[in-house]
Amino acid sequence: MDEDTIAQLKSKAEQERKIRVLNEYLNSEPYRKKLEIRAKVFDACITGRKDYRFSRGSVYELCKGLQEDGTYDRAEGCIFFIDNFGWSKADKIVVDKDKSKHLPFILFDIQREGIKWLIQCIDEGHDGFLEKSRDMGASWVYFVYVSLWYWLFIDGSNFLLGSFKEALVDDKSIDSLFGKLEYALTSLPKWMMPPRFKIENDRTKMRLMRKDNGNLISGDTMHANFGRGPRKTAIFFDELGFWDEAKNAWESSGEATNCRFANSTPCGMNFYGLLRETGISKFTMHWKDNPFKDQEWYDYQCFRYSPEAVAQEIDISYSKSLEGKVYPDWNEINVKKEQIDYDPNLPLYVSWDFGNTDDTAIIWAQPYQGRLRIIDTYSNHGKVIDFYIPFVNGIVDSGTHPYNPKDLEKIEKHKYWKAGVHFGDPAGRFKNSVVDKTVFDVLRNNGIHVNFKDEWKHFHIRKEKTRQLILNGIDLNMNSDVKYFDVCIMNAAYPKVKREGIEFTQSKLPRHDKTSHFRTSLEFMALGLDEKGVGRQKVIRDKFQPTKFTKRRSVGY
Repeated sequence: MDEDTIAQLKSKAEQERKIRVLNEYLNSEPYRKKLEIRAKVFDACITGRKDYRFSRGSVYELCKGLQEDGTYDRAEGCIFFIDNFGWSKADKIVVDKDKSKHLPFILFDIQREGIKWLIQCIDEGHDGFLEKSRDMGASWVYFVYVSLWYWLFIDGSNFLLGSFKEALVDDKSIDSLFGKLEYALTSLPKWMMPPRFKIENDRTKMRLMRKDNGNLISGDTMHANFGRGPRKTAIFFDELGFWDEAKNAWESSGEATNCRFANSTPCGMNFYGLLRETGISKFTMHWKDNPFKDQEWYDYQCFRYSPEAVAQEIDISYSKSLEGKVYPDWNEINVKKEQIDYDPNLPLYVSWDFGNTDDTAIIWAQPYQGRLRIIDTYSNHGKVIDFYIPFVNGIVDSGTHPYNPKDLEKIEKHKYWKAGVHFGDPAGRFKNSVVDKTVFDVLRNNGIHVNFKDEWKHFHIRKEKTRQLILNGIDLNMNSDVKYFDVCIMNAAYPKVKREGIEFTQSKLPRHDKTSHFRTSLEFMALGLDEKGVGRQKVIRDKFQPTKFTKRRSVGY
C-alpha cells in the first residue's frame, strides 16, 4: 500500500473519529443538563417570567456573579455568562450536514479552571502565563469572552488585545480576535446590550467602545512599544511565543497595567519560554484535558506532522519545537550555565552588532582553559551609538541620555573592568549622513577601537568559526541579560519557504528577527578570537584615571 493511500485512509478514520466523539459529547447526560438550564434561562429572559431564579433582572445579576449568600464572585459570574449566552462556530469540528455550525459554548472543566485563574490574576493585579496545546479554545474563552464579560459588567474596564500580525487582531473575519468578539457580541440578546450601543458606530477597527461608561477593548499588533500609554485593566498577548518583539513589548507594557497575560504554544526556548521560568503565575491547557481529543487523535497528529510541529503545537515542548536551527551544537553538552564573575586577571573581549531601529547587541567575554566565558551581554534599540559608550567605559554624561536603574547598575559594574579588545560589524565604517561620522569614529573618539575585516560580512565565514567556538566550549554567566542571549542563540533559525505547496527550510541565510543581533555579535566574537591579531596592535585609552594624568596602555590579542 503506497503512502498516499495510507494517508487517505488515516484521514478518513480521523474524520469518522471526530464525528463519533462529537456526537457522544453532544448526547451525554452532563451536556444535555447544561443545555436544559440554558434553555430555561433563555426562556425566562424572553418571556419576562418572574420566578425565584430566572428572571431577566436576576439573570443579569447572576452574570455579574451574584451568589446565594448575597456576595459576588466574578469568576462564577463569567462562567455562568459563557455557559448560558456564549456561542462559537464549529468550523474546526466535523458535524452532520443537517446540524447547525453554531454551537452553544459550554465550557470544558479545564476552561472553567482557567477562567478562575485569569480573573484572579486580573483582579489581584499580577501577570499570568498560559501555555497550551493548539485548539484548546483559549482565544474564545480568554481573549473574547473574559474581556467581553468585563466590558459588559464591570465599570472602568479597559483591555488591550494584541497579536503578532494585524490579521490575527482584526481583519473583520471570525479568525481574528475582534472578529470573534463581534460574533460573540451579536449573538447576545438585545436586552443585554449597553444603553445606546450601536455596533455599526461603536465597533471600529481594533476597537470596541461603550459610550455610556467608557469601557473599552482595543487592539494592537506587535511592535517594541506595544502597550505604552494610558492605564489598562489588563493587556493580553496572543501567541507571544511567535512575537519577534516579545521582550521589548512585554517590558514596555509593564508601566501601563498590573496584569499582563501571555498566551501561546511554544516556539522553541525563546523569550516566551524564558518568561515561564521567572516565577510568573502559570496555567497549562494540555490536549488531554480536551474531551474531543484522545490517543487516537494524537497518533494521527504524529503521523500527519513533523516531530518538531507535534512538540510545538501539541506536546508543549520548549526544547524540541524549533526546526532549522543555525547552531544545533548550542546545547547542554557544549554550553555550561553557572554563576561566573569577571576575572581581572583574564583578557577581556567585547563584540558588537550595530543597529539603530534594530537592536545593537554587545557581548563581554573572557577566555579560560580553552573555553569562552560569556560574562555579560546588553542590547537595546532605537538608540544612537554614543548611548552605549558608558556600558564600556563606565562614565555617564549626565543629561545626555536617559538610563533606567538596570542600565545604571550595569554601567557601574563595568566601570571597574579593564579596557577590552573589541570586534564588530564591518558596517560600522560607513558614515552617517546626519553627523558625517562613522560608528567607528564615534567609538574611537571615546577610546574604543573596533577590529574588523571586510569579509566578516559574509555569513558562511562567520558560521564556520562560530560553530568551532561553540564546540570548544562556552560558559554562560546566567544573569537575566545572558539568559536572553542564550535563548536568542538557541532560537536562531533558517526561514521556511513554500514551493508548489511544499514547505521546507532554506539554509543559505538565517532569518532576520530578534535573535539575529546577538547571533551576529557572537559570530564577530568568534572571528575576532580566531584572527589572533587582526590589523595591528591597538593603543586603547584607559578608562581609569586614578591621577590627573591620562594613562594609556597597549592592548593586543
